[in-house]
Amino acid sequence: MSGLTLKNINKTFPGDQQAIRDFNLEVKDREFLILVGPTACGKSTLLRMIGGLEEITSGSLMIDGMDMTDADPKERNVAMLFKNSVLYPGMSVEDNLTFSLRMAKMPAAEIAKRVDETVGILKIDGILEKMPEELSAADTYRVLLGRALMRRPGILLLDRTIAEADPDVQELMKEFANINRELGITVIYATDNQKTAMALGTRMIVMNEGEICQEDSAQNIYDHPESLFVAGFFGTPRMDLSIAKVLEENGNIILKFASGKIRLSGEKAELLKKLGYVGKEVFTGVRPEKIVPAEDGKGEITGDILGSEEIEDATYIRFHVGENEFLAKASDGEKPSVKKMSFAVSGDDVYLFDKETEKIIVTVQ
Repeated sequence: MSGLTLKNINKTFPGDQQAIRDFNLEVKDREFLILVGPTACGKSTLLRMIGGLEEITSGSLMIDGMDMTDADPKERNVAMLFKNSVLYPGMSVEDNLTFSLRMAKMPAAEIAKRVDETVGILKIDGILEKMPEELSAADTYRVLLGRALMRRPGILLLDRTIAEADPDVQELMKEFANINRELGITVIYATDNQKTAMALGTRMIVMNEGEICQEDSAQNIYDHPESLFVAGFFGTPRMDLSIAKVLEENGNIILKFASGKIRLSGEKAELLKKLGYVGKEVFTGVRPEKIVPAEDGKGEITGDILGSEEIEDATYIRFHVGENEFLAKASDGEKPSVKKMSFAVSGDDVYLFDKETEKIIVTVQ
């Protein structure tokens, strides 16, 4: 068993640079947890502190109920695979897998047993005799992962890899997440690749500036972001964010933009009125796939066309509304040939965030 508890963890580097801020986290035994966030948000630093490679400034780290805050890495039963990990040059795949165990003088029979198990799990039996330079990016990552698994760690820390944009590596991570339910290892996987994170379908922590912004399943975070940061960070393409003024016209609650307005209804309108937002500005968010060219040219907002781009096998139109740049999903992949277009947006698809706190006011159902 290898559950993990972080209590009030802080990390401050020289010059008062605080990388991790009062971080609290409970990771269950055998859980596959994902850390996701932008570059320099603290993911790697947190993994290094868990592995014992980075000193904890304050707070406590518990593994299976035992205080490991100041324990040496070798005492933690933790294996680490970081983005700069490489295979040993001049050694075959099999020698890479067995090297550390042979150095520890583990009995040959036990090493052979672990090789057979690891090869079966990662499906690398056909490349055991190959050298590192002969391997694809996906196979290289499989072997690196296998080398870590050979130790039979209680906790496995996986940092993002330069190869994880490779479709084969993404598929490998999905396979491994499923296999790990049988292996019984506690895994913490740090990545900024949202496609991979979404596909794994497990508990996710969104980080920024050394803090937890939101934790939930990937789908729930996508559907119900709790802050402007999470809304803008999570999703491909990212959510369209803008500022609008909340007005009441003829008994209707509307959002007034630089070139257009969207009418709200039902609970969303009533809540804004009840909370006193009428007459105030709010941040708005809409997923690009929910904004489409208006068929009759009489949509809710009008934009100056900037061009188009292909994202995730779909065509999106780029346009300006005031000072804000938006994306809208093109109808049937059609690329615009005009300078201005009108777009249809339903008030039901608009997320609303407080302008001061940047916290969610009302989400999309």
